[in-house]
Amino acid sequence: MIKRSLRILLLPLLLIMLMTTACERRPLEVIVDEAVRVKLVVRWQVNFVELYGEQPNGMTVMLWGSNATQPIVETTNEDQIILSLKPDTYRIAIFNELMSDYQPQIQFFDADDYDKIAARTVAMTRGGWDDGATYMYTMADDPRMAVALDTFTITRDMVEQDSLLFVPYEEYIEGKYDDERVYVHTYEIPETPWPMTVDLTVKVKVQRRQSIRTVEASLSGLADGFYLSHVNRTTETGTILFDPARWEKHKIREEADSMGLLSIKVPVFGMPYGKELLSERKETDNVLTFHFTLVDDRTVDLSYDVGKQILYITPEGREAQIRYRQDLQNLKLELDLHEVLVLPPAESNTGAGFDAEVDEWDDGGAFDVNF
Repeated sequence: MIKRSLRILLLPLLLIMLMTTACERRPLEVIVDEAVRVKLVVRWQVNFVELYGEQPNGMTVMLWGSNATQPIVETTNEDQIILSLKPDTYRIAIFNELMSDYQPQIQFFDADDYDKIAARTVAMTRGGWDDGATYMYTMADDPRMAVALDTFTITRDMVEQDSLLFVPYEEYIEGKYDDERVYVHTYEIPETPWPMTVDLTVKVKVQRRQSIRTVEASLSGLADGFYLSHVNRTTETGTILFDPARWEKHKIREEADSMGLLSIKVPVFGMPYGKELLSERKETDNVLTFHFTLVDDRTVDLSYDVGKQILYITPEGREAQIRYRQDLQNLKLELDLHEVLVLPPAESNTGAGFDAEVDEWDDGGAFDVNF
């Protein structure tokens, strides 16, 4: 009887204990990681049309917090984006284009490490006259790659302002609330992007230009990438294979030697870090190689050491006077081969004759040609 009475008394006590302990559980919202909406407005300090000939297709933002790398975010808006971020200090890299526009020619390596991230050209192996040789993937003319670096902080106070959700429209001040009536912190940052690529122009004088059917060429010793956070080219190098269809052919004079000028312009990452200045280079650091197919089906291979002949040029076309690596911004590269390529006369008795499909040579254009 006593045991039964104790059971009756203990049951309500157990229920009370369960109820009181359940009420002490921490609220759900306390343990949820909170974030705040941030509107990042980039005030580009350059005219992209003047630099690259067109406006960017959008913008890509990469962020690194103290705890983890944030997702890569793309937007088709060229100068602003809305992000959802937790309290932290963020280092950011802002690109003037959509990252997807860089691919497949360019890949980003070590993207989870701000100090190591690099944009690099993809390697490719091909057959043909240089069977088994490995080249850097040729970059397209557009988009031109540029990056800006910055830092900003999201505080706990900013997150707690989420209580301002659904504030009446009359309290809208300076664009702080977006169309969904969510409180948004706006960061306006002026940025001058650092060009990651540079135009390389190669000009070569050719004797007996009329012997040429096709020209294939490569240039070794160029940087294979760009370290974002260090704003420097990589020390690792690769070889670029020029597109045969992009060579422009210019007549120089009509005498019997049939002198002509071959030229081509392509975007590259530039000279490798530590080899930007002429004083840092040897002639053998860069090798320009040609493989000519003549109109009589013979082939001619020529190779030149050109490490001391690649110059940085100002937008006005003058050789740049470089003292510091910061002076490299907005310059172009030019290789005007000192030697004249002398090709053999085509043999008409091979049965092949002169190929009617050989491209015409224009009248020279506005090139300065020295002999």
